[in-house]
Amino acid sequence: KTPLTAISGYAELIASGMTNESDTEHFANEIHRSAERLQSLINDIIKLSELDNSDLKLEFEPIDLYTLATTCIDQMQIAAQKNEVTLLQEGGPVTINGNKTLIEELLYNLCSNAVRYNKKGGSVTVITGMKNQRPALTVRDTGIGIPKEQQDRVFERFYRVDKSRSKETGGTGLGLAIVKHITERHGGEISLESSEQGTTFTAMF
Repeated sequence: KTPLTAISGYAELIASGMTNESDTEHFANEIHRSAERLQSLINDIIKLSELDNSDLKLEFEPIDLYTLATTCIDQMQIAAQKNEVTLLQEGGPVTINGNKTLIEELLYNLCSNAVRYNKKGGSVTVITGMKNQRPALTVRDTGIGIPKEQQDRVFERFYRVDKSRSKETGGTGLGLAIVKHITERHGGEISLESSEQGTTFTAMF
């Protein structure tokens, strides 16, 4: 409701004709920002609804996690530079039988969170390889960390550890719920370790 309230409020002010040029430009920018937040929210809700549908037939194929990680890192470079975060890649090729679009979504959500909640001058490392004789994907950041009492809840829908920062950076509170669903649809599980030095998410397939 929050983005809609903002859009409605600012549009009403512009429609009243009582704003000057600079106010109108500011309100238009706020409407645009809120509309983008709303679009992200709608997209994430649709994605979760699709994943909830047990009848949804997913096309699986051999996928190299290392190659997808390289592509994701390339796509995240601008956002990382904007946040003064360095993106790194470790490990090597490892193949799973999966849905390429969903694994790309999983990677993007984990890396996006790792950049968004990082510290200036921090880093995000994406690691692919075998772990305990299973294909694994790990995203490690040097960010603000997740308090221990909240770690069990981060995969809940709409749950946000830092509500003010999520609002500021455009988070929907659904990214990790989507990550968990995607991992489970691939017969895997997602886990996390976190401290004040950063957070590590590991998806095992």
